[in-house]
Amino acid sequence: MIQKASACTASAERPAGLHADRDPQIYAAVLELLPQIGYERMTIDAVATRARVSKATIYRRWPGKPQMVADALRHQKFEVPVPVDTGSLRGDLLAMLRSAARICINDLALVLAVVFAMQSNPELARLMRDHVLPAARMPSDVIIDRAVSRGEIAPDDSVRELFHGLAPALLSSRLVTEGRQIDDEYLQRVVDHVLLPVLRH
Repeated sequence: MIQKASACTASAERPAGLHADRDPQIYAAVLELLPQIGYERMTIDAVATRARVSKATIYRRWPGKPQMVADALRHQKFEVPVPVDTGSLRGDLLAMLRSAARICINDLALVLAVVFAMQSNPELARLMRDHVLPAARMPSDVIIDRAVSRGEIAPDDSVRELFHGLAPALLSSRLVTEGRQIDDEYLQRVVDHVLLPVLRH
């Protein structure tokens, strides 16, 4: 259960092109080049060469680089799948964190390249915040709604907003700032000592 249509997509901001069949090659080129050379050095020429398409094909699909990159990232499926209902908030949180950790570890270089690019490119940042990142919140919303239905926690939108930023910050800090591995013992400590206390506050 992965929601991809919860908001207008980045591709909705560009007219439909005639060469959608080339999109997978272009997406693959973008996702390879971003962590290798960074957003600023990744030109349309470089993407066209890597994807073996013409620049005209790319410009018929997207008005510019930010739209192309956001669309490629939207199709990367960074969304954490909604875990099967484990019967408890703690179990659901652990299942979600395990999936999130795998994404963090496997795509760390790509994630860091995108975060860095968002700081210097307002248009890319807007597209990411409007059309790519919201889908990442859906699994945690489902988990919280389950817990509210079970009576494990009270409905509280202010706590929900705080919760959404905690897990990504802790996982990225563990990997990048501390340079340490994310193991299951760490994930359990995050759930027991951070996430559950916040949600039950």
